[in-house]
Amino acid sequence: MTKQGPMSTGKHFSDAGLALIEHAVRDISFGSLTLVVQDSKVIQIEKLEKIRICEHQPKASGKTAVKAADGAALRTRILQSVSGMEYGKVAIQIQSGQIIQVERTEKYRVGKFTGLHGEGI
Repeated sequence: MTKQGPMSTGKHFSDAGLALIEHAVRDISFGSLTLVVQDSKVIQIEKLEKIRICEHQPKASGKTAVKAADGAALRTRILQSVSGMEYGKVAIQIQSGQIIQVERTEKYRVGKFTGLHGEGI
């Protein structure tokens, strides 16, 4: 029996987990956010923020790069990206406060291969 964590994928993906991801995306001007999936659950968020010295300006309060109206589209895209994944990562690339790329890397766990080193051939 597997415990369902607060960041599990599919219909068990919590609103709090999605809100946390949405907040992290809004907080980054340049960088990336990586969601780590294990046993079909998002177990970790890795946030990498780059600070461009020549372009760095303080963020205005109340003004975010990802508008609230875009929140539903962002949530839908995140759910699509992690849907059906058992193990892997979803990386969200952000430039100038805009999401420019979502990359999904899925890993498969396999058992012992027969014939890999000549046995069974």
